[in-house]
Amino acid sequence: MKHLLRNMIGIFAVTLFVLLFYACEQDPQIKKYEYPMPEVSGMSPNIGYVSSQVVITGTNFGDRTEPVKVFFGSVLATKVLMCKNNRIVVEVPDGAASGDVTMQIWTNDVGVIGQYKVLPTPYVHSVVSDNPLGTGVAEEDDVVTITGENFGTDVNDIEVSFNGTSAKEIRLVDESTIEAVTPRNWVSGNVVITIRGYAMTGNALFNPNAKGDVTSVYLKNYKQPFAKASEESWENGEWWTPADWIQNAVSFNADGSTTVSGMQYKAAEGYTLAFQHGWNKKQYANGKMYQQVKLRPGTYRLEVTYAYTKVLDGNFVAAFIVKGTEENDIPDTDQVATLDGTKGVYASYKTSTVDGASGQLVTASFNLEGETDVLIGFLTTMNSGANSYFKITEVKLVLE
Repeated sequence: MKHLLRNMIGIFAVTLFVLLFYACEQDPQIKKYEYPMPEVSGMSPNIGYVSSQVVITGTNFGDRTEPVKVFFGSVLATKVLMCKNNRIVVEVPDGAASGDVTMQIWTNDVGVIGQYKVLPTPYVHSVVSDNPLGTGVAEEDDVVTITGENFGTDVNDIEVSFNGTSAKEIRLVDESTIEAVTPRNWVSGNVVITIRGYAMTGNALFNPNAKGDVTSVYLKNYKQPFAKASEESWENGEWWTPADWIQNAVSFNADGSTTVSGMQYKAAEGYTLAFQHGWNKKQYANGKMYQQVKLRPGTYRLEVTYAYTKVLDGNFVAAFIVKGTEENDIPDTDQVATLDGTKGVYASYKTSTVDGASGQLVTASFNLEGETDVLIGFLTTMNSGANSYFKITEVKLVLE
């Protein structure tokens, strides 16, 4: 009887499996989706550099980047920047070599879609002007010499702009030297050299005849996203040492103590220059953060944009321009009023209980008769109340 029962159970299980398998095979709702074969009509450009962008045109590409695989030789492009039904944009990967470009989307192997020639990556070493006032000064019609590597042999592949304004004339002397003539009414700032779509930022030049924002000529690391001094720089939770800014011992301790001033990161705010008191952070007075620069003759003002800020009564924050080269040239909080326009100028934040305040600190105008060493930065005292913080998103130096 036991054997009979076992046999009946076995027969029932086999029968059930067969019925289920047959039902699945016959289910009209289950279909194998066949992706249409992509068709490529073009690839442009077919010559350029590692990290340059390549556009592939055609049909049946879909609209998702994940299934797209483009190989430059045997090297897979890890950055598919865009995929629309008739357009794909990829970045030429590191290690790419000249030769065939192949593509696969989902399971469809498209095969060879074109050839790409990888050129040696260009580099810029220096940007200097022939202006008699100095190599960092450039007025209209000055000749600016750009030296570097791998500029190529065709001047038509090269663009030069002076803070966004195209050069009046470009001459390719050889593969490592470009001469560019400065245009009319260009604004002081960085020189950008673009070769076959590959953009390189050279050093900044100063146009003494153009007024306005000259921050990039004089300051470094002056707006979001602010940069760390290095990946190995001091870190304490969400705080880091900011690159290019000098901090005195009062405002910064790298030994893990609770004084906090420097560069802060929060997901909703990004990287800011910040000064904070509260949350068990140590009180401090006369914290100083600054950069030392040499300003050319002219009249300047400092504009500091802040956000996510709350500074309670008894604390103090000021932005300044001060003549000098050393920390001691910056007055303490109780002497800041001596910056009356002769030695320097400042703008202080009016304390408020508002959480998340934003706005600007703007100093008075500061006139310099000759080339002058100055310190530009912040003076803070955080020793009253609790939970006070001042966060900077941009520092701007304006030539009036």
